[in-house]
Amino acid sequence: MGSHMGRGGRGPLARPKNTSRKGRSGFTLIELTVSMSILMIGIVSVVSATTRMHALRKHNRERIVANNGLRSVAERIHARSYELSRSDPDNWAADLIAVYGPDGTVGDEFMVQGINVAQGQNAIGTIQILTDETLDDANLPVALGLPRDLNGDGDDDDADVSANATLLPVLLHLEWTGQSGVQTIDTGFYLTKY
Repeated sequence: MGSHMGRGGRGPLARPKNTSRKGRSGFTLIELTVSMSILMIGIVSVVSATTRMHALRKHNRERIVANNGLRSVAERIHARSYELSRSDPDNWAADLIAVYGPDGTVGDEFMVQGINVAQGQNAIGTIQILTDETLDDANLPVALGLPRDLNGDGDDDDADVSANATLLPVLLHLEWTGQSGVQTIDTGFYLTKY
């Protein structure tokens, strides 16, 4: 009967002669310190990136809410303009200013739910209907192509066309306090009498 011998003719559980446990096992203190430093840098980077993404998400949400508020107000102004041009076309501009002017029935200020009013402001948004043909885009927050003939008389030098305008530029301005401090958005569009 043959026996199963290990290497070198010794028994099956015998250890080879020339092997010893002189090789190191585990980590040295320096290796452990370097590993922990790398791990900490990774953790801090992930936490920093997560925090920044959260702040950016809140900032983007505020901008979306603000832009949706602007669109909503612009659509309401367009709808009212259409109603007024159909009911009394001769007084369209004056009626529109009577609704959205500083002392109008709706007024020249509006709120947008979901964002905070900037300090020192009464409302988040303002409406400005321009009746001066001589205004220049350089003096406005958005380019509207001014000066422009707004009453159809062939020139662009009338200082007040509120009585006979056929085209009215409208400026909407939003200002609120958000995640990144005070934020503003300006937009402009035209209303037509017809």
